[in-house]
Amino acid sequence: MEQTVVTAKKTARAASTVTGAAQVVVRSDLEPLHDVRHQVRLIREALKSEKRRLGFFLGAGCPLGIYDKDGKASIKHIPDVAGLTSAVGAALDGKTDKESWSKLITDCTTDEVPIPNVEHILTQLRTICALKGKKEVSGMSADELCKLETKICGEIAKIVGKSLPEYTNAYHRFAAWISQINRHSPIEIFTPNYDLLLEEALERYEVPFFDGFVGAREPFFDIAAMEQDTMPARWMRLWKLHGSINWIKRTNDSVFRCHPAPPGQQLLIYPSHLKYEQSRRMPYLAMIDRLRAFFRETDPEKTNPVLIVCGYSFADDHLNEVLLDGLRGNRSAHCFALMYPGLKDCEIAKVHASKHSNLSVLAWDGAVIGNRCGSYKPIDRSTIAEGVGFDAAPAEKVEESSGAGLCRLGDFHHFALFLETQYGVTTGDEKDTEAR
Repeated sequence: MEQTVVTAKKTARAASTVTGAAQVVVRSDLEPLHDVRHQVRLIREALKSEKRRLGFFLGAGCPLGIYDKDGKASIKHIPDVAGLTSAVGAALDGKTDKESWSKLITDCTTDEVPIPNVEHILTQLRTICALKGKKEVSGMSADELCKLETKICGEIAKIVGKSLPEYTNAYHRFAAWISQINRHSPIEIFTPNYDLLLEEALERYEVPFFDGFVGAREPFFDIAAMEQDTMPARWMRLWKLHGSINWIKRTNDSVFRCHPAPPGQQLLIYPSHLKYEQSRRMPYLAMIDRLRAFFRETDPEKTNPVLIVCGYSFADDHLNEVLLDGLRGNRSAHCFALMYPGLKDCEIAKVHASKHSNLSVLAWDGAVIGNRCGSYKPIDRSTIAEGVGFDAAPAEKVEESSGAGLCRLGDFHHFALFLETQYGVTTGDEKDTEAR
């Protein structure tokens, strides 16, 4: 048995994948390297530190963390990108729109992108629409495609425009935690999602926040207020990196916030990878600048920012570039990437973490920490309490009371439960507490 284990370890050490200049060592389950309990403690310490700058990057997987009232399974309240793509395609009516949609999918299909999603499709569509002097591209009229873009954004708004369930869920717990903590620096939330779930939860728990817009009837975008950032630290900052279903563009190119959108108004939704040439005063570029600025803290007492990523697959190169540039520029900054799938399905995040020691990737069954990729060490199941952020699974040929460590924080539902256990934070809803 010992000889078998040694051979397996040698084989695992020899197996590696190389992407660019980075080498990611793939280790077998027989080589547990990381202590999931220690990683969770590090995250807890970052949450407790009042002086340390704290940010959250919440991706498209977070809405899937809305579970049923009993907390048993996701209700898939808002679909992920793949589900959104299917829903938008099915909702388009008219022969011309359907044919154009099919052609765009064909144009976007490459070896690198075998199955295009709505982000790739909108990127291609907007690229064609931006071509000046072209009346027709690939048999598609630019004018027809501009109208198709408006329809696609309208369908996106319908699909992602749902309100939160009334019972306590992950978004409520997240907002409740923010409402009951004090920090020297404002908490910043970055999200490529264009739904209004965060806004709804924050308003329910009366959390003051600033999202770049000021006003009452039709709040307008104020870049000066964003750059000066002189509001109290208790005001949380919400930066929507890909726009929002309540951003409206006027004919004079100014932007205001309104929901629901007036009929015929153009929604500013940017779920694409297109590099826009618009003025820096446009919200999209200003929001990206806030992610850059998060890592550029000049106060010597706040030079160790921590960014916690949840529900994000690292599939957006333009966002990865900003995030990784920030980590390279400030080596005292740290990013915890909490991943929902297993480590083998986190290839992009693994490659980045292999190059950046201040990026820790925590999947459910393993992690990349300090550039080292491996599984979790076994833990004693009897020591695990509810809401601690990790669990143990049965492992072969080990004592029944222990098993391989499992990180649950990549599921936004469990991450919110983890926050709820901090400092006695409660949502104030006894019914839902009993239901859980």
